[in-house]
Amino acid sequence: MVRHTHKPAARIRYEQSHATVSCRVDRDTYDLLKQCLEDGGISFADFVKNSLGLLQLKILDTEEIKERARNEGYNQAMDYYQIWYYCAVCGERIYMKPNSDSHKAMTGYMKEHGWAHAGCHGQ
Repeated sequence: MVRHTHKPAARIRYEQSHATVSCRVDRDTYDLLKQCLEDGGISFADFVKNSLGLLQLKILDTEEIKERARNEGYNQAMDYYQIWYYCAVCGERIYMKPNSDSHKAMTGYMKEHGWAHAGCHGQ
């Protein structure tokens, strides 16, 4: 005997007014669709509405996606590898470019004052 679970009236009205849509696609098409949805930050429902002209979304093209990824990678590298030190007066960061005069002065100062790896001092 099959038991039916109780559904609230609001759930029944919602299901009656919002049909379920599904389809079968090959794996490559599915992967492409999934990537487009992730890159665009939209739901499948919004993607379908946009495709039908019912919703005006800005779906990023390949060049915009590449540019965004490039910028994110650049910013991550800058955060991780950028050379800086704190200002002795205001405490804010002072950034320096590699091989600039200030960078050369800093490396010279460190060498003159015996800065080295912790392991190198023990040798």
